[in-house]
Amino acid sequence: PGPGPRRAGAGRSLALGAAVAAALAGCHPRLPPPDLSLDPAALLAQVRAAQGRVRSVSGRARLQVDGPDGQAGLDAFLAAERPARLRVEAHDFFGDVVSVLAVDGGRLALYDARERTFYRGAATARNLSRLVPVGLPPEALAGILCGAPPLLDGAPVSAVPGDGRVILTLRAGALEQRLDVGPGAAVLAARLRRDGGPSPEDLDVSLAGWRPEGAAALPREVVLRAPSAGVTVTLRWKEAAVNGPVDPELFRIRAPDGARAVDLDLAGP
Repeated sequence: PGPGPRRAGAGRSLALGAAVAAALAGCHPRLPPPDLSLDPAALLAQVRAAQGRVRSVSGRARLQVDGPDGQAGLDAFLAAERPARLRVEAHDFFGDVVSVLAVDGGRLALYDARERTFYRGAATARNLSRLVPVGLPPEALAGILCGAPPLLDGAPVSAVPGDGRVILTLRAGALEQRLDVGPGAAVLAARLRRDGGPSPEDLDVSLAGWRPEGAAALPREVVLRAPSAGVTVTLRWKEAAVNGPVDPELFRIRAPDGARAVDLDLAGP
């Protein structure tokens, strides 16, 4: 009878030890990437350096737009050259061109093939908002295509370690931006908000599927959300060339013969 209780007690101790070990394994420490600084200013400098490595990108992609008017998806050829050159060429199911948007030298042009209408004007966020679901300046759109969401021009106020990332917070007056910074100082998500509730300036950008491209990296999926407009744009690259030669003529289009011309700088709302 003596050895039996001792064996039972030992079994209970082993079971308890295993349970504690399992619990500790489940509560693993929140470790940030070892290559990232926890000093806010130094981390912001790392992010800016990483964003500067992609100067241009071009290739085929799938675009999906979800908004108050429903959902639409299309294939597109995209090209961007920083700081502010853009081309968005949308195709229908049969591969025919539906529309072409080009931005270069502070001017934009868009040809709507279905309506045979040629729009032109200054490359402002207001004019772009007439033609694309999210009204951003061309510098911001070119940066997003290159995997570099726009950074708030403010002060870095905190850098908090997380699980596989560091949360960097920037502040400029009533605006605050939270950046989830991952390995290599890549921005995994950016969330911009204004104090006091919903604002047209609110913007969410999520970037996933990062792949090395030489000394740089590019996310294969970008999700852009404008909460106040209720619009989400999802971009998935099918193939993309990074930092390769880009023909300057890609960013310039002319009105086809017989197209109706609309000057956006003179048009109404």
